[in-house]
Amino acid sequence: QRGPSSTPAGAQGEGPPRVEATWRPPRSPGPGTGRCATMARLSGRAGVEDDDMPHFEPIDFDDLHELLEGVDAKDDPVSAALELGVQETKRVASQVDQRLEELEQESIGDYVASFQSFQDLHKEIQETDHILEKMEKMLGTFQSDLTGISDEIRMLQGDSLQMNMKLRNRRALQSLMSEYVNSVVVSPTLVKQISDEEINEAYLEYLSELNRKLDHVKQQEMQKLPSCAQSTPQLEQLRTKAVARIKDFLLQKINTLKRPRTNLQILQRNVLVKFKFFTQFLAEHHPAVAREVQQHYVETMSGQYLKQFKTYVSSLQKLELEYSPTRADLLVSSEWQSSSGARRFLDNIGLGPSVALNSKGNVFSLSGRDAILKELEKDPIIAHTHKDKIKYYHEQLFRSHQMLLMDTATSEFLFLNDFFDTKGDHGLFVEVFGKTTQFFLDSLETFLVNCWDSVGLMLMIRIVDFYRKCMQRRKVSCLDSYLDAQQLMIRPRLRMVLDENVKSLRKACQQNLPLVANTHPTHPHLVTRRYAELAASLYALSSPDAGALADSLQQPLTQMQQEACALCRAMSSKLENQELGLVFLVNNYDLVLTVFHERHLPRTATTPFEELLKEQVQLFIESQLMRHFPDLVMFVKSTEPHVADVDESTARAQQGPPPGVDVQRMEQVVRKFSQSWNTETRQINSYVMTSFTNFSNGSEILNQVLMQLLLYYTRLQKIIAKSFPKQPPAFSHEMVTSSTLLMEIKQYSRSF
Repeated sequence: QRGPSSTPAGAQGEGPPRVEATWRPPRSPGPGTGRCATMARLSGRAGVEDDDMPHFEPIDFDDLHELLEGVDAKDDPVSAALELGVQETKRVASQVDQRLEELEQESIGDYVASFQSFQDLHKEIQETDHILEKMEKMLGTFQSDLTGISDEIRMLQGDSLQMNMKLRNRRALQSLMSEYVNSVVVSPTLVKQISDEEINEAYLEYLSELNRKLDHVKQQEMQKLPSCAQSTPQLEQLRTKAVARIKDFLLQKINTLKRPRTNLQILQRNVLVKFKFFTQFLAEHHPAVAREVQQHYVETMSGQYLKQFKTYVSSLQKLELEYSPTRADLLVSSEWQSSSGARRFLDNIGLGPSVALNSKGNVFSLSGRDAILKELEKDPIIAHTHKDKIKYYHEQLFRSHQMLLMDTATSEFLFLNDFFDTKGDHGLFVEVFGKTTQFFLDSLETFLVNCWDSVGLMLMIRIVDFYRKCMQRRKVSCLDSYLDAQQLMIRPRLRMVLDENVKSLRKACQQNLPLVANTHPTHPHLVTRRYAELAASLYALSSPDAGALADSLQQPLTQMQQEACALCRAMSSKLENQELGLVFLVNNYDLVLTVFHERHLPRTATTPFEELLKEQVQLFIESQLMRHFPDLVMFVKSTEPHVADVDESTARAQQGPPPGVDVQRMEQVVRKFSQSWNTETRQINSYVMTSFTNFSNGSEILNQVLMQLLLYYTRLQKIIAKSFPKQPPAFSHEMVTSSTLLMEIKQYSRSF
């Protein structure tokens, strides 16, 4: 049996019809009702959530019910099944309702049993509420009290800030007042300290306090105050007393510098510098007295330095070599031409009235003199310790006193800058050191008038250059003008001496300078050795380290080289024959190169003489061959042009020797060479051994002569081969083989 269908109002047409099995009257609300309501709410929420599910079209079951009503349940199995399902549904619903009623009754019992607990809980809640109400009132009271306290704190903070500001103002005023009082009031203690206390390092503190008071009362705004006006006379009296005492003290200390054997630098640094505030005080409060003290120092130290350096230079002069170069020590001395032949001969062999070598030194060669360039920072020479046992060149003594002058000037300049506060000005230094530097310049000028030592002048220039760089490294420029003056004096003198040496060479060439030794006319001349030594020394000292000095020497060195070569050629032309002149030139040029190579001079210096030597050696070789093998040399030179165009093809076609070839003369040359070559080579060997002073050079020249001989003989063989290409001539068996000549050359090379 199908129960009545009911559709909620407003829901028709919005969903499928709902079917209830039975209808029950509404029950009174109870615990179960509340639970059902909760479930309904949950179902409603589920319905809300179902809105997100897919939407299906509603199904209308009215037609289905109408069809089912017209069918007998007994006959239709489907209808019977539906009827049976409805009854089962009703039974289950009835059981559920019954179970809900039971649960409702149980819940009511539980609530009734818990009534006392709910009552106690209600009571506790009321008590707690009462307590919280009291606390609320109490906290309200506290809030009111805290508001009042906060106002009081703000008031106290304002009062504190105001009091702190007043305190700072009062302290600042106290400091100003204290400073003012201290700067104005002259205490009896200060008067006693300035007037009576001993002047020492503690006196500097007393003077500093007085200086502060004097500076304070000098201010424009302070002079208007009565208190300052009252203390000014007393401060002026103290100032006058302090100035007088300081003046006497400084003059006394400066006078101690005059004592003999006083170390001026130690006294300056350990005593005077400690009281440099005294000079500042005098310069500020009594400039006239300050200038008086300064002038007294200038006069004292100027005289002391001049005296000490004069004494030192005088003691050094006792250590100088007794002989100093004169005008007679030029490359070519004028005495050689003016004196007699006997006098020249004695001088040349060392028996003339000359000075001992250990007192004369080396005029043209370095001979170790350049070692001073490595000792420029060495301590100065102490004169009294040598006792005349060691003699020195002038440049060594020059280095010594210039080194001492540089160190002393540096110390004095720094002291003046510190003690008198010169702020780097050179004026006061010039007043102190002017007499000393002028003494050295006058001494240098006197020395240069009679100085003819080119090597010494070069070394002095290098010394001055080094000390200029040394002063630049020290960043002290007080001696710049002095060093410039020295260079302006030494450089022109060096150029003048070099020019005089060049003139002496030119004059000797014009006046036919005689040979040195008549017994060995081909040996190197003394002038050549002098030139070689001097040129090597100048080249060595004008190294790139010398800067512009090397450029200034280039012209005189070139002129000297040209004049020396011209003089050698002039002297060679005076010999008996051209061959001796060639030997003379070879020996002289070889000597120059030997000296240059020993000094390790650059290629720019040696190349000109290497070319000259090579040229003269070639001329000597040709001269020797023309002397000993004239037929061979002349025949080869005259016949070679006639067979120059003959080659293998033309030689086979020709009939007899080429035109211009003298066969008879050829035969004579071959026979004469085969008969005399051995004797002539021995003569060449003997002549070379006695002609050249340099063993290595003579050996090399002999080899070149013999090799040139072999070359001429080889050329002769080629002429014969081209003249007789088909069959050797009848005299060919008399020819010396090249291997024989080569073996002989090697034998001479080993025996030389």
